[in-house]
Amino acid sequence: MMKIAKCVTLNQVRGIFGFTGESNIGQVGFPPTQAAPSFPDCFPHMFGENKKSLRCLIPCAIDQDPYFRMTRDVAPRIGGYKPALIESRFFPALKGESGKMSASDATSAIYVTDTAKEIKNKVNKYAFSGGQLTVEDHRRIGGNLDVDISWKWLNFFLDDDEELAKIGEEYSSGRMLSGEIKAKLIETLVPIVEHHQAIRNSVDDAQIDAFMSTQPRVFASLFGDMGDIAGALDEATLANAKPGVAIGAPAADDDGVKRAQQTQAQTGENGEPMSKSQQKKLLKEAQIAEKKCMKLGLQNI
Repeated sequence: MMKIAKCVTLNQVRGIFGFTGESNIGQVGFPPTQAAPSFPDCFPHMFGENKKSLRCLIPCAIDQDPYFRMTRDVAPRIGGYKPALIESRFFPALKGESGKMSASDATSAIYVTDTAKEIKNKVNKYAFSGGQLTVEDHRRIGGNLDVDISWKWLNFFLDDDEELAKIGEEYSSGRMLSGEIKAKLIETLVPIVEHHQAIRNSVDDAQIDAFMSTQPRVFASLFGDMGDIAGALDEATLANAKPGVAIGAPAADDDGVKRAQQTQAQTGENGEPMSKSQQKKLLKEAQIAEKKCMKLGLQNI
């Protein structure tokens, strides 16, 4: 996190995130925290200490985009690969797109701990409807797919595209009522949530402890059939294993770090190449700073 933080100036984070003089230091200091897991050496027990042992693919919503654009700018300067993003569609709250899902408001979302009865009650009572005020108007005008939450959620959870298209046509034409599309959503959600609950109930404390443990893994075992697990467990590899570091993981790339440091020294704040005069000025400033440190007996700072 510190390496990332050193590559981003206060002016840059102001431009990226809109921070002002009223923003607290927690807000300003958070972006490097979110950026750090983009690099495999943040998880040495799984991926080792090489920043280029793996590439990172991040599925996220559009509101997370600024963090990882910043990360992509920083990555070459600290010797890592630029992360790639898959930006997902917005998933609206149960009460409508103007609201937000919240753990403090049980009616704003369907929880994975909800019972079938609770799911039915929440959808029927709180799912924002695009239907009309009366049945007569709905039959004549049809439902509004642009605001109807049941329709929007079915776009995420209903696997059958042909059935989804039919529901959209029926509801928007008025042949399907608001209660009927909500019933379809309930029918779709309940099996998904119950299946999740069954699997969750089968997980015991020992499995959780093993999952959360920082005990070194065998690097090759993380990739299924693609990994040479037997080769990673030979005597030579085990003998050279470093405490706290994944067994058989690629070694740290010292040359890559040096190249990154050189690249950082030759680029400006915006990542553009520095002119020769700028590089000379930077070198002169570094030499002056080094002399001052030597006078104070702080050569290693």
